[in-house]
Amino acid sequence: MKNKFRLGYGITGFILLIFLGMIYAWSIFIRPLEAEFGWFRSQTSLIFTISMIFFCVGNLAAGQITPKTSPRVSILIAAVVIGIGFIASSFTSSLPWIYISYGVACGFAVGIGANTILSTTLKWFADKQGIASGALLMGFGFGSMVLSPFVTMLLSSIGWRKTFFVLGIIFSVLLVVGAMIIKNPSKEFSEALVEKARKNNVISSRDFETKEMLRSPSFWLFFAWVILIGAGSLALISNAVPAASDILVVSMSEEEAVMAATAAMGMISTFNGLGRLAFGVIWDKKGYRVSLLIISAAYGISMVACAIATMSLQITLLVIGFIILGMTYGGSMSATSAMIGSFFGTKYYSINYACATCNLIVAASIGPTLIGWLRTSSGSYLSSFWVIFGLSICALVCCFFIRKPGEAK
Repeated sequence: MKNKFRLGYGITGFILLIFLGMIYAWSIFIRPLEAEFGWFRSQTSLIFTISMIFFCVGNLAAGQITPKTSPRVSILIAAVVIGIGFIASSFTSSLPWIYISYGVACGFAVGIGANTILSTTLKWFADKQGIASGALLMGFGFGSMVLSPFVTMLLSSIGWRKTFFVLGIIFSVLLVVGAMIIKNPSKEFSEALVEKARKNNVISSRDFETKEMLRSPSFWLFFAWVILIGAGSLALISNAVPAASDILVVSMSEEEAVMAATAAMGMISTFNGLGRLAFGVIWDKKGYRVSLLIISAAYGISMVACAIATMSLQITLLVIGFIILGMTYGGSMSATSAMIGSFFGTKYYSINYACATCNLIVAASIGPTLIGWLRTSSGSYLSSFWVIFGLSICALVCCFFIRKPGEAK
């Protein structure tokens, strides 16, 4: 099969992942919901936490369903569930309702859809694990940037209820179309790519079954590293709009502040996407350790920038912090995908990657909930930034202990 055909599947996967990346734009909905129901920030942040937990559950489900059926079946399941989740969210009347409709249903649908699209598309690019993972996940990271202006416009013109309803229709239709396109490569094509990748040391020389991977110290050290990066990143991503608004509202109306803050959040999304591609290239060219060290160091720098910006009310510095954070979080996501192939092989990629993404359950349980509680109790995000800076130091130390299975110390 010619390269132009696999490029077409890559582009399709990229586009679908852009839309599924909308899950990271949750902070757009925080203020409208708090205004209508009087909910606290810790309560609305929990919605995002639940969605991340069930994103991981959806990943695990895809790892079981897709190999036994087909990518089409898994993506169609995602289409149905995400439609139900968004439309049900438009009828929200209480916290438990939206915890289930958005947190459980939408989170699960994005997980099963993203895992299936990523794992299936990567089979067409086994010889380019780092850059292919980074490029595809760049689409997922770009989601909130690309869709935030559209969603913000809908919120202003038709309100949050109708916005949820419209999103449910759009996402369901797109995923149904995607399910008709995405498919696995032929066995001959796939085997030829894997052989080429192993000769070039792009992927592991053997395939680890999940139970073998879970017995490897390499997996658990990397798992801990991603939790440290993810907890702080998801905390700020889920609160980016209100964090920026706290600074902007000093010099402009609340409505203007929200619009400007949404644009600032878009910077996280933009560089989240670019970071996935950039660190995918760094992983391929410079190796995993250089990639992990740069990510960890930049993570800490981003939190120092955000803390100083909050103390001095400098929105420009806050945006710089957002940009660096977006790059580092994006880098950690492409590193997770590349790590599975590079450390543990591609044969069991779907379920192994699903296990790796379960770090988000811990990260999303700690980060957004903690930052919401700190904001509610202190009235500021400053203490949150310093706590996350502490996590970055731990992540940096962790880098020196991560190595491939069987690699000499």
